[in-house]
Amino acid sequence: MAFESPTLAFATAIEAAAQSYTDDERESGLMNFIDGLAAAYAGYRRPEMKKLLESPIVDLSVTHPAWLIGSQLRCRPADAVLLNAMAGHLDDFDDDEAIVSIAHVTVPTMAAVLAAAASLDVSGSVILNGYLTGVETMVALGELLNPRHYALGWHASATLGVFGAAMAAAHVFGLTAEEKATALAFAVTASSGTRSAFGSSAKPWQVAAAARNGFNAVLLARAGLDANASLFGPMGLAELYGGEPGRIDATIARLGRSSPFIEPGVTIKAYPCCTAAHTAMEACELIRARIANLSWRDIASVTVDVGRTIPSILAHNTPQTALEGKFSMQFCAAIALCLPSAGLEAFTDEQLEDPAIRHVMERVEMRGLPKQEDPFLCKVTVMLTNGESIIEIVDRPKGSPERPFQRGDMQRKFVKLCDGARAEEIFEHLYRLPSAGSWDAFERQLTSLWGG
Repeated sequence: MAFESPTLAFATAIEAAAQSYTDDERESGLMNFIDGLAAAYAGYRRPEMKKLLESPIVDLSVTHPAWLIGSQLRCRPADAVLLNAMAGHLDDFDDDEAIVSIAHVTVPTMAAVLAAAASLDVSGSVILNGYLTGVETMVALGELLNPRHYALGWHASATLGVFGAAMAAAHVFGLTAEEKATALAFAVTASSGTRSAFGSSAKPWQVAAAARNGFNAVLLARAGLDANASLFGPMGLAELYGGEPGRIDATIARLGRSSPFIEPGVTIKAYPCCTAAHTAMEACELIRARIANLSWRDIASVTVDVGRTIPSILAHNTPQTALEGKFSMQFCAAIALCLPSAGLEAFTDEQLEDPAIRHVMERVEMRGLPKQEDPFLCKVTVMLTNGESIIEIVDRPKGSPERPFQRGDMQRKFVKLCDGARAEEIFEHLYRLPSAGSWDAFERQLTSLWGG
C-alpha cells in the first residue's frame, strides 16, 4: 500500500526515535510505568471491574497468555488491553501530561505493551522502549491537534490514546515503518472520545476502548490488511479533529527530540481526581492546617479563583455521584477542607452525602478568571463565620514536572494503592525492570509476589 508521505515519515520518525533511546531516556518513565500498574491494581478492586469481568465482553481463561495486573487471572491479549486500561483509569489516579497532549498517557500505552509482550518473550528494555514510544506518539500528535482539539470537547486521552497504544504495541512486535504506518491508518478510523463522558464509567471506558483499538490496529497491520485513512491529509485526523495540518513538520520534529517524561514532563497524581482540581485541593489542605480545630460549621464561604478554562473541565457543580465528584471543584475543595486525607477513601458516594461535606460544597464558588491563561495557578479564599479570611495560592500541583515525585513519594503511593504485606517488595521488584532479560520470567515473579 502506498502511503501519503507524511504518514510514513511520521512512522519512520517513531521507529528512529525508538531505536535511539538512551538508558536515561528509557528509564525516565519508569516511575510513571510503576504508577500506572498501581492505579490498575487499585482499579480492579472497584465494583465496575467486577461487573466487567463477569460480562460476556471478555474471555477469561487460564489457557490465555495475557496477564491482568495484580491477579492470577489470564485472558486474550486484546481483552487484557481493555481490562488493564479500564482498571488503570477508573479511579482517575493515573498520570497526566497536561500541557501538550492534555492526556493520560500511561494507561493506554502500558496496557498495550503488556498485551504485546504476552505473546513474546522480550526484555525489560523492550517493554520500556515500547511504552516510551507510545507516550511520545501521543505527545507528538498533541502538538498537532491541541489546544483546539481538547477545547472542542474531545477526550484526548482516548483520541490520542489509540495511536499511543498502537505504536507501543508495534514496537514490541517489531513492526516495520511501513507496517506502523498501516497501523496508524487503522487507528485513525477508531480515534474517538468525548469530554461529556467525564464523571461516569464512560470516561475510563473510552481510554480502554482506545487501548484495545490501537492494539487491534497493530494486529491488522501484522495480518497484512491495508488501510489508507489519513493522519495529515484531506479528511484526515488533523483536519477533522481541530488540528492544524500546517504543523506536520513540528509534529514529526518532536519525535526523538527528548523523552516526553523529561520535556514536557508528565504529572504523577497526588489525588484521585481531575488534575485541574489539584492545586485548589492543596491550597485547601494548607488552609485547614493553618486553623486549629477547624470545623465545617466555621466555614462561611470558599472562593476558588482558577484559570479561564478550568470551569469547563470541572463541570459538575452539583455532583450526584462520587465519579462526578472527581470533576467537581465543589466536592474536591470540600473534602480537602473537611477530611484528614483526600485519597481514594474520600471519593465515595457515602462521603458525597455526608452533611459536613454538603455544607461546605454549598459554600464553594469557583471563578474562572477571563485573563488567566495558566490552568494550574489557583487562589483559594476561605471566609470563616467569625469574619476571618484565610488565603492560600498554589501555582503547580504536587507530582507535576515543576514539583516531581521522588522515589519515596512514589513508594508511599504504591504501597497505599497495592495494600498487602509484600507491597514494598513488589515496588522494589518493579524498579528492576530495565535490567530484566525476560519479561516472561519477570512477570511470573511479579504475579507470584502479588498473589502472595
